Formats: sequence, C-alpha cells, structure tokens
Amino acid sequence: MIGVATAFFSIFAFHTLCRGRQRTRFQTIMGIIMVVWTVWCAKDMLITFPNMYKKQVLEWIFIIDGWSALTYTVFIFEVVMPGWTTWRRLALFALPFAAFTVAFAILHTKPVLYAYGFFLWCYAWIVVFIGWTKMQRYLRYVRREYSNIDRIDVSWLRPVFLFAIVGQLAWLIISLYAEVASDIVYYISIIVLWLVALYYSWDFRPIDITKEESVNSQELPSQVQLSALREGRLEQVVEEHKLYLRPNLSLQELAEELNTNRTYVSNYLSQQVGQTFYDYINRLRIERAALPLIVEHPEYTFEYVAHESGFASISTFRRAFSKHTGKTPSQYVAELKREEKLRIGNTVSLRE
Repeated sequence: MIGVATAFFSIFAFHTLCRGRQRTRFQTIMGIIMVVWTVWCAKDMLITFPNMYKKQVLEWIFIIDGWSALTYTVFIFEVVMPGWTTWRRLALFALPFAAFTVAFAILHTKPVLYAYGFFLWCYAWIVVFIGWTKMQRYLRYVRREYSNIDRIDVSWLRPVFLFAIVGQLAWLIISLYAEVASDIVYYISIIVLWLVALYYSWDFRPIDITKEESVNSQELPSQVQLSALREGRLEQVVEEHKLYLRPNLSLQELAEELNTNRTYVSNYLSQQVGQTFYDYINRLRIERAALPLIVEHPEYTFEYVAHESGFASISTFRRAFSKHTGKTPSQYVAELKREEKLRIGNTVSLRE
C-alpha cells in the first residue's frame, strides 16, 4: 500500500507538472502538493525494512506526517482565496510544527506527542472553519455575478471537507495506536481523499473575489437607474435580446446592456425578484427555452436541449431543471408521455 500510494501521487505530480501544457497557478500548486505527498509516502518505505516497524520510528513518522496538515491548508485556502499561498504565510504557519518537532527531538516524551496531537486537532478545526466561511462567501459571490459557474464553483468542497475531517481523525487515532492493518486503511483513505479532490478541482479556475468586490464597491449609486429597473426594464431587455441563451452571460454584461452598474442589478434581483443572478438566468433558460423544446420535441437529447437553452454543461442543466420543476428531465419527459397516452386513450374512448 505504501508503494501504491507513492505511485499514485508521483503519477499525478508528473501528469500535472510535466504534461507540457500551460498550467494555471492553482494547477501548479496542486502538482507541488502531489510531489510533497510522493516524498511523504516514499519515506514510509523505511518502516517496511526488517526491525524498523517499532515505537521510535513510528513516533518520528507521526511527527513528520503532522506537517502534511500544511498541504490541506494550502489546498483549501487556494480554492477559496486564490493567491493566498506565499512563502511568508507558509513559514508563519509552519512555526508551530517546527516548534513541536524541535521539542520532540530534545525531550522525546509521550506528553509532547499528545500535545502535538491536540494541536493538530485544533489546527484542523480552525482551517475547516476558515475554509467553510470563505467558501460560503465565495459561493454567494459567484452566484450573484455569473450564470455559468461550472469551472469556478466550489460547492464540491463540502464532501471534501467531510472526508478530510473523518480521514484526519482516523489518521490521528491510527498514528497514536499504530497497527499494520490500520496503516493500510490510512493509505487507502489518503488516496481516496486526494482522488476526490483532484477529480473535482482538475478544471477548476478560481477567481479572486476580493479584487472584484473592491472594484464593485467603487460603483456609484443612481436612483434613476434603480427606478428604471423597477419599471421592468431588466425583464424587457433580457426577453428582447434573449440574453439567457448566452452560456457565459455575466452580471457585468447584463448591466452593460441596461446601461447601469452591476451593483444595482444585483440588488434589484435579490430585493425585488428574490433570486441571485445565477438562479434567475437559469430559471429563464428552463422556462423560456428548455421546457418548450422538450414539449415540442421530446425526441431531442438532453445534451442538445441543454446546449440550445444556454447551459454550458449537462450537469448544470440537470441541477437547474430539477430545482425549477421539481423533477429530473427524464421524469418530466416520462410524465409527458404518460399524459399523451392518457389523452389519446380518452380521445379513442370518446370516439367509440
């Protein structure tokens, strides 16, 4: 399992960093994290040699493995706060880990190990709390500003958070009470955890919402513009130009069509319509485009309907369809067919 884990991380490190394609900052950081985990797993091969799976060695591995919490920190914070990782921040966050490592090297006692374990427990919850708070802020922003969030969505972090917490708790228990069988479970869990993270973040393109919000805050109010929106100008422009059919329509583009600023469009949608920009546009895509297409042409594939309705992906189409109709596309079509059969049956009965 140590060999499998080492191979897993080395393959993804090579694939991310040496594929010869242009990488984003986030992909580069993910590649470096994979390199770090390759080295971390490779060092564990030491315990497979004769007479090496013993207390002293395992205690040092526990101390060294605790540093892996920094990789989780970098991953989570880079997702919700792009550009967060700097050498200065890494050095600052590494200080307590270095302090415990030095303390254990000097004292080499159980209390240091237990104190280190308690620190890791507290550290993990602090990172999760900050990450979760920033994630909610990020999600609110992208749903307010964009109609297509496929490559910038971070809602996939929720299961990653849950899995990471469970996995780290398991690691903490396993490290304090080491057994070969529990070690195997640990290696399997870290492979699954990072596989989930890689799967969801592979095409992720984070945006720096702090910079964008600072630009938004400079927009000046205009009561004339706001009253124009209240008079139905927004709905009129969206319907006339069928703006909802643009897959990557943004709040900024809609504001430009209305000759106003996006702060007021956003406020209007939230206060008067009661929806975010993301939900508003996707509702129009379903109501104005997808449903008529499905009713008139039930033979069309859902992929075609999604594309013609302005959705950038079939997954977003399915989520929006279920949210606004209460049914999946398949269920909706099946219900239409049942109603059609019933109508035909009633027509035949009346003729008879």
